[in-house]
Amino acid sequence: MKLIIAEKPSVARDLARVLGAKTKRTGHLEGNGYIISWCFGHMVQLAEPARYDDAWKSWTASSLPMLPERFKLLGIESSKDQLKHLKTLLHDASVTSVINACDAGREGELIFRYVYDLLRCKKPVERLWLASMTDAAIKQGFQNLRPGADYDALADAARCRSEADWLVGLNATRAMTIRCRQAGAGNDLMSIGRVQTPTLAIL
Repeated sequence: MKLIIAEKPSVARDLARVLGAKTKRTGHLEGNGYIISWCFGHMVQLAEPARYDDAWKSWTASSLPMLPERFKLLGIESSKDQLKHLKTLLHDASVTSVINACDAGREGELIFRYVYDLLRCKKPVERLWLASMTDAAIKQGFQNLRPGADYDALADAARCRSEADWLVGLNATRAMTIRCRQAGAGNDLMSIGRVQTPTLAIL
């Protein structure tokens, strides 16, 4: 059996219809040699600072900058049931390989890779890359699956974006908030972001 993981339930249903996977189960569909399950968009995120070091629990200047040696992944609470189901499927002995059917792009790649990494799967991965969701495009996509490794550079770019957001957002927000509070400017949170701050400055 091949396990297909889509980015959202609606895409999984479209893929199942085209592939003839008609049996509905809790958390997935199956049939014709496929198990088709889904994410709910981003279901895994980088862990908050307190998960790395007790010293990072408090907002103090002495704890900055926060630079994890290795970033940790954490499942989002609202998605824990589907993550648990995906873990069961990924480690099912009947599943021989996995098809990444998340959206064609950097964020779709990240959604799949974070789930795959968090759930410690080691099975071979193929990539479904679709430019549209027509039946013809889906059939053609499955006839032209690529090795998941072909998209490692895209995954690296996605991780860099995610980690840059963590490093800039959390460190700069804490630094600016601490500085403003020390200057008597109130206790408001001074939110700083990799994209947000320069965009607001331009505007």
